[in-house]
Amino acid sequence: MMPMPLFYDLDAPARGDALVASKEEGADEDDLYEKFETLREMLAWGALSLFRLEKMPQICRGTFHGDHPNLLALIEPVMSSLGFKQPISTGPYCGLYERDDAALICIGTPRQGLDKVRSFKFSGNTAGVLRKILGEIAAASSLEVQVDEWVPALQ
Repeated sequence: MMPMPLFYDLDAPARGDALVASKEEGADEDDLYEKFETLREMLAWGALSLFRLEKMPQICRGTFHGDHPNLLALIEPVMSSLGFKQPISTGPYCGLYERDDAALICIGTPRQGLDKVRSFKFSGNTAGVLRKILGEIAAASSLEVQVDEWVPALQ
């Protein structure tokens, strides 16, 4: 695993914190890739991914697509109605949701003109639980849900 340096941009404040960016290997000094709107979101996203999502037996990855300027504003009420809690409050680019049998993380790239898509990683006890929840999100919102990968692969 290669270390990736992170840069904390104090000139880009957001909710009492600042933008987190990284630089890919071989990139110019000023060529930064924006990763998270805040350091707090990055740390919570990483902890939820490592300590919850990676420990569950079924994982899927994909994207949410829509025309709404804040896609997570469409996802949050559905997740709340299904009993999910948010471990920390987040902005419009990072969504963190968990309940006993499932956990979801969503991420978008700040200031890159990609407001119509959020990638997600979703894990749970069974594929059936994940499919049901993703179906609820699609039915209750105007979002298109696309699953790109199941781990382990579905039979």
